[in-house]
Amino acid sequence: MSMRAAVVSEQSESKTTEKKRKKFGLEHFSSYENNNSSRTRTRTQQVSLQNYYSSSATAPDTTHSKTLEEEEQQQGQEEQEELDEGLTVPVQASSCSPVDSFQGGRGCEVLLRVVDELVEALSPLTFKAPVAFVYNPLVYAREPHEDYVRKYGGRKVEVLLVGMNPGPFGMAQTGVPFGDSVFVRNFLHVTGKVQSPESMHPKRPILGLTCPRREVSGQRLWGWVQARFGSPAPFFERFWVHNYCPLLFVEASGKNRTPDKLTAIEKDSVISACNMALRAIMALLQPRLVVGVGKYAGQRVKECAGPGVQVGDIMHPSPANPKANKDWDMLVESQLRALGVDL
Repeated sequence: MSMRAAVVSEQSESKTTEKKRKKFGLEHFSSYENNNSSRTRTRTQQVSLQNYYSSSATAPDTTHSKTLEEEEQQQGQEEQEELDEGLTVPVQASSCSPVDSFQGGRGCEVLLRVVDELVEALSPLTFKAPVAFVYNPLVYAREPHEDYVRKYGGRKVEVLLVGMNPGPFGMAQTGVPFGDSVFVRNFLHVTGKVQSPESMHPKRPILGLTCPRREVSGQRLWGWVQARFGSPAPFFERFWVHNYCPLLFVEASGKNRTPDKLTAIEKDSVISACNMALRAIMALLQPRLVVGVGKYAGQRVKECAGPGVQVGDIMHPSPANPKANKDWDMLVESQLRALGVDL
């Protein structure tokens, strides 16, 4: 499932403009308009989530006499109407986690919108040899990814963990970052149908949530979560896990090619799209600390973090890293504690 652009008539655009002026006040809405002035406005528009949530995060005017409960109810309804205006498919009811009141408790809907915009931004890109196949699990494994977001996402968090890109036996199979199939099914209890990509390397078929081959990085990361927190809920009350780039690059030999090995032009195109998505997620989740899992993700985090956001990196759990093959969990706990995370 991908997001289609919403056709906006002059009348509905005027109505939306007036609603935002009333809601945020002239000063806040002017900031919103200024942030979006660089976009070409056509009759086919998309909601710019990054600009919208970074500029409207200031609390709305509360000088009227409504009770707090009435304010929150009206605010949540208005926010949902604004989100729905940019969608051509109905928004389903969900158990999304509440974020700040200005988001009306619909944070996971916004996360999914960021996903859709990222998919759209990456879809026109092409890659030269040695890249032979490009997998995007946000497209063919959208159902389990959406289930992951709806079960656990959309709330403000203390720590945002950012991985690099899907592994061939992890997120590429399940749609979940570091998504070892066994942990995705039995620990995270994520469900959903995984489609077949349009093109696959014969050595890298997509088998979905029943993929028999384990993802070592995912076993280590989610195994640590299970050992430290016991169940997903206490972990996701404080953390969110996001993969910076959703694309898996496969060479003709079947070898995985990581984003840092792309050509300069290809890297720039991927970074431009993925940085925008990461900034939008940071603005939504408002973490105190953003941690890159590995050096590549750590560098991207530094590029995207705004003022006042602490950044850092921890060792990647990949078995390709010899240091990660012994007591990785103990090592990253010490690294997280050094970054001020209470464990």
